[in-house]
Amino acid sequence: MKKITEILACIRLLLILPGVRWSDEKFRMDLQRWKQIQDIKQGDKQALALLLWRMPEFRNLFIYRNRFRRLFRNWIKLWYKPMETLYIVAGEIGGGLYIQHGFATMISAKSIGDNCWINQQVTIGYKGAEGAPVIGNGVMITCGAKILGDISIGDNAVIGANAVVIRDVEPGTVMGGVPAHKLK
Repeated sequence: MKKITEILACIRLLLILPGVRWSDEKFRMDLQRWKQIQDIKQGDKQALALLLWRMPEFRNLFIYRNRFRRLFRNWIKLWYKPMETLYIVAGEIGGGLYIQHGFATMISAKSIGDNCWINQQVTIGYKGAEGAPVIGNGVMITCGAKILGDISIGDNAVIGANAVVIRDVEPGTVMGGVPAHKLK
């Protein structure tokens, strides 16, 4: 059964493969990170097929990466239905973004750095008329966290479960609580 699933995933991939930009560094970083976390040992094309087949969060990220290619983006959506409760409308997202359980997640940041990790029910966005946040490299945002307003989250920070962050966060800091404060 597993082999049949892999074959079907590869056949479906053939329909979009000509449009894949293998030279796009951010896409390649995404693919490698997802392969590592999901423990996929196959080559890049097979891994892409499996990720698009099994991981709706990866589909949404893949569609986001092709947001300026309207025709191709719509073609992808015909074959790989995106996750309806995961919204990605950020200005710029670095490579290697991993979205674990993207259910009820809104990502609307000015920018997100490389190798970030976002869990379910996270909101990254505006606070009233204020701008959107800037997320650094290597940031982990755990389930239910809210990051709101024109603030900066420093590199390698961790935002704890259900934390509400409304102020800048220094690099390497672990934040938790409502409103969020620095934890040991």
